[in-house]
Amino acid sequence: MEHIGEIVDEVQGQLGEAGPAKEGQKPEAAAAPPAAGSPLDLPAEQFQAGLDRRRTNRRALLSWIGGALVEGTDYGSIPTRRGPSKPSLWKPGAEKICGMLGITVHLPTLHEYEKAALQGVQLHHVILRCELHDSAGRVVADGVGARSLKQDQGDLNKTLKMAAKSAHIDATLRMAGLSEVFTQDLEDMAGAAGQQQPAAAEQGGSEAITAEQHRALEARIRELGLDRERVRSWIQRAWGVEHLNEVPAQRFDELRRRLEHWARKQAAEQAQQQG
Repeated sequence: MEHIGEIVDEVQGQLGEAGPAKEGQKPEAAAAPPAAGSPLDLPAEQFQAGLDRRRTNRRALLSWIGGALVEGTDYGSIPTRRGPSKPSLWKPGAEKICGMLGITVHLPTLHEYEKAALQGVQLHHVILRCELHDSAGRVVADGVGARSLKQDQGDLNKTLKMAAKSAHIDATLRMAGLSEVFTQDLEDMAGAAGQQQPAAAEQGGSEAITAEQHRALEARIRELGLDRERVRSWIQRAWGVEHLNEVPAQRFDELRRRLEHWARKQAAEQAQQQG
């Protein structure tokens, strides 16, 4: 998808082109292109053409997203009192979108936190900025991600990764105008629930599932033929836990229901492919 600045550059280039030099005559220097102003100041035909092109490109992007992104891996929802939440874009999905558009991810403020950590500076919060660059190195979008070290029990490395991920997703949504399709990040939505479990652990309590419940989950995943890594990836994004044995006890029944749902969905997709 083209950035509006590219449309302006294209029009300015056309308006500023010099005609071919006559034989025996020195070519005249090309006139400097007019200073960039509001896109609304462009010639009507050029402005309309730019809008039409971007509309077509965006329609193509949304069609590609619908076919390429996988629910439960690239995006997902969480249950709420009003039903499933709006789909939330995850890091793998943001990486796919950026990769397809030839966009590279840059974190210009990351080194400042790395330097502070090496110098022994005590940090409490991390705020990272993400810039998305096109093939020419131009910034086409940016985003911000924030995280408290308390959420990760003081693990700076994990906090930096989580903040970087949020910033990347934020920038991707801004670049492609996908806020009407996805929310920011499932972890941001489920953050309150995910943060309660570490807080209880700090107080000496434990809200994780029992060893017996853990074995039951592992067994059920095998019985249903589900991909264990995809399940683990989902709980990491949804509840901020790394391993199945760290699933909050209050989420045990919910996860069991989700396993059954994913198995039915997987069976339906396989039947459709075979048919």
